[in-house]
Amino acid sequence: MWPATTSLALLAVSLALAVGCSDAEKRKWKRRTAEQNYAAALDAGNADIRRDAVVRIGEAGYYASDEAYAVLDAAARTDPAPQVRCIAIRTLGRYGDERPVRTMLTILMSAGPGGEALAPTDDVRWEAARALLELHRGGRLTAQEQDSACGLYLQFLREDRSRNVRIVATQALGAFKERRVLAPLIGALRNEDFMIADTAERSLMALTGTTHDYDADAWTKWLEATADPFAHAGEPVATTQPAGPSWWDQQQRLWRKTFKLGGVD
Repeated sequence: MWPATTSLALLAVSLALAVGCSDAEKRKWKRRTAEQNYAAALDAGNADIRRDAVVRIGEAGYYASDEAYAVLDAAARTDPAPQVRCIAIRTLGRYGDERPVRTMLTILMSAGPGGEALAPTDDVRWEAARALLELHRGGRLTAQEQDSACGLYLQFLREDRSRNVRIVATQALGAFKERRVLAPLIGALRNEDFMIADTAERSLMALTGTTHDYDADAWTKWLEATADPFAHAGEPVATTQPAGPSWWDQQQRLWRKTFKLGGVD
């Protein structure tokens, strides 16, 4: 029999190890076969069990197999729990082939019950929009799919209720060398949300290889006078800064009001 002090010390070490282990390490202690994970992800009545199974699939070496894809595709499109859908979408976004493209487009185009996918929540739409962008950057979309994706991003920038989705859309449009994206991006420079305005400027820079320092009017004049706005796409731009003192004045007034530092407008 060990002395009481030794037993207590061992217990303390065991508890410390248990607390310090990550969720991924804990899952390694309870191994499950691929088939068990597939069944749990699709059929378990408890959302936490389905979530755990989808996470396990994403962590496994077989996550990109045809069987895993079929399960993740179903979870991403139809699971009633948004968190499960988001995890499945994020895993599909790591694929190095074109299979998830249709899944993302189906999710983003879903309008409600009766279709191939449940209507996406804001978070689900955000994850799918990000995954589709990465697939596009990887050259996984056909010409027809690129056209559909560009249309979706234009729609999201114009009217989506989620700020996160609008930001991703603004970023994504910088990957489409099409004239139809330029005017909406220039319009986004006037957005009161500076994150959207900043992303729009950076997308315009990527598409044109130039900058007009967040000045929508200057961008409009440049576009009207430029025959091929994409001639220098991808070229580095030396610098950019917010246009004019008026923007900085607005920020200073906001900070003064927020922190009650005083000052007269």
